[in-house]
Amino acid sequence: MGRGARPWWLALAGSLLLHGALLGRLSWPLPQWQAQPESLPIEVRMMPAPPVAAPRPSVKPPVPPSRPKPAPLPEPVENVKEAAIPEVAADVAMAAPPDELPVEIPGLEPEPASPSAAEAEPAAPPLNPLPPRLDLRFQVRYGLARGEQTLVWINEGDRYTITSVAGATGLAGVFYHGRFVQTSRGRIAPGGLVPEEFWDQRGDKRSSARFNAASGRLTLHPAKGAPRHFSYTGDVQDALSLIFQMALTAPPSGEQLDYAVFNGKKLRHYTYDVRGEEILETALGPLRTLHLARKTGDDGRFEIWLAIDRHYLPVRVLRVEESGAEGEMAIRAIDFPE
Repeated sequence: MGRGARPWWLALAGSLLLHGALLGRLSWPLPQWQAQPESLPIEVRMMPAPPVAAPRPSVKPPVPPSRPKPAPLPEPVENVKEAAIPEVAADVAMAAPPDELPVEIPGLEPEPASPSAAEAEPAAPPLNPLPPRLDLRFQVRYGLARGEQTLVWINEGDRYTITSVAGATGLAGVFYHGRFVQTSRGRIAPGGLVPEEFWDQRGDKRSSARFNAASGRLTLHPAKGAPRHFSYTGDVQDALSLIFQMALTAPPSGEQLDYAVFNGKKLRHYTYDVRGEEILETALGPLRTLHLARKTGDDGRFEIWLAIDRHYLPVRVLRVEESGAEGEMAIRAIDFPE
């Protein structure tokens, strides 16, 4: 064959070799014809297991607990200190603008409660107990005149009534007609008597007074003339309630006692000295007494003796007027009617 047929044979030989390689699965690959893996799972199964520890079980990440809804707050919130629950205070702090955030809310401490009136002021000592009813009878002396006087104490729950009836006896009864009657009514408070009404009757002349503790105002309706008004602060007593106020609160804690007293005509302020214990001779025999004396002033002298073993009841009263006239009440009997 000539030189012109050689290329044809070379092409024929190359074609046979190529077809033989494809049909006979020759071991050398042709890079430009290498097929891509059909799928990832086939390649994974063919790879050896990596030399690592057993795989850890899959754990789902924890789901944070849902935040509880905050309790409703009053609107508007002016002061975080008023929040009663710590969570509510935190929610308010998160919602507030930066310039309104309270300082150090986690360490916020409640303000100390202000003491009540009962804690701020010492409690009054308990009152001396008195029977529901008492009848005290006195011998009365006023100058040369003689007479009798009865004091009746009635206690009904937290209410009290005191009645005084005095009249002349013997020869003095010829010159002094009629009776002298006084009545005090009011309530019993932890600190003692609180008068509300007072009546004074001397023969056919009658006057009355009304106490208003809430407004500190006393109104006198005299036997003649227009009503008169007095203002006071604190406790006030009348001429009758003063005697039993001393009995209920004895013995006093100090050496002096101060009272605002309505004497039937005007309101006065008196100071009494506590002179201590004395043995007093009476119609009931010798009695241990507590002696109190009003300081001298422009309203005369007034002294009283309270029987320590008889509920601190008055057993002697001495009164000296500015004019020098002297009056005295001396106990004759103490009855406890049922």
